[in-house]
Amino acid sequence: MKKFFLISLLNFLSVLSAQNLTFIYELKYKPNLNKDEFVTEQFYLDVLGQQSVFRSEYDRRSDSLVQKNGFGLGTKPLFANQFYIKKNLINATIIKSITAPVMGDKYYIKIDTPLNWQIQPDKQKIAEMDCQKAIVNYGGRKWTAWFSESIPLHEGPYVFNGLPGQVVKISDEHSEYDFTLIKTKKSDKNNMFSLRAGKKITWEEFQKMQLGYYNDPHAEIKARNIKYQVGDEKGNLISMDLRTLSKGIQKQLKENNNVIELNKAVQYP
Repeated sequence: MKKFFLISLLNFLSVLSAQNLTFIYELKYKPNLNKDEFVTEQFYLDVLGQQSVFRSEYDRRSDSLVQKNGFGLGTKPLFANQFYIKKNLINATIIKSITAPVMGDKYYIKIDTPLNWQIQPDKQKIAEMDCQKAIVNYGGRKWTAWFSESIPLHEGPYVFNGLPGQVVKISDEHSEYDFTLIKTKKSDKNNMFSLRAGKKITWEEFQKMQLGYYNDPHAEIKARNIKYQVGDEKGNLISMDLRTLSKGIQKQLKENNNVIELNKAVQYP
C-alpha cells in the first residue's frame, strides 16, 4: 500500500481547536474519455477557522505571489478541469472559482447541489486510520468516499464535505477521478492568501462562455486590440499566427472532454 505521510493523531488533536490546517491530496484523473491516460497532481485544502480553499499547487503558489506583489503565475489556455473551490462552513456556501484563459478574468459559480450522503456500514483502515464508507451523487457521477472520524472535521477535497469526519479518499465509480489524502500538517500562518473575487455566473452562462471561447479563442485579444507575442528559446519576441494557435486550442478543448462535473460538460462541434 502506498505510504502516507500523516501527522500523528495526538499531534493533530492538539492543534485541532485552532483549525489552521493544511491537507494535501493527490488527484489522479482521466482528462480524455477516449484515451487510457491519467494525470496526477497535488492539491491543497487549507482550512482556517470555518473557511477553506481547495486548489492546485500551481494556483496556491500563484495566490501567494498575488498577495506579496500583486502578480500571479499567469493563466492556462483551457477552461477544462478547474478545481478551485472555496467553502464557508458557517453559512454552508460552496463557490467554484473560474479563471478565463488568455485574459485571466475571474468568475464564480455558487454550488447549490445538495450532497445527500448515504453512510454505509463498511469499514477499513487507510494509513492506520479507521475509515467508514459513504456514497453520494454529484456532477453526474456516483462517488464512493472513505472518511475518518479520528479527524473530526466535516471537510474533504473539492466540493465534498458534510460527513462526520475528514474525507481520506474519494473516487467516482469508474475511477476517472480519485482523490487521496497524502499529508496533513498544522499551519502557523494564514495560507488562504489573496482569495479570488470575480463576477457571479450560472452554469448556463459558463457553458456559453466555453463555447464562445472554442469558436474564437482569441476574441478578447482582438476586441482589446492587444498584440499577441511569445518568446523563442533565446528570449526574443515573435509574433504568432492566431489561426494556428486557435486550432491547437480547439483540439485540446475537444480532447479534454472528461470534466469533473460530467453533467455540465460542453459538447463542442
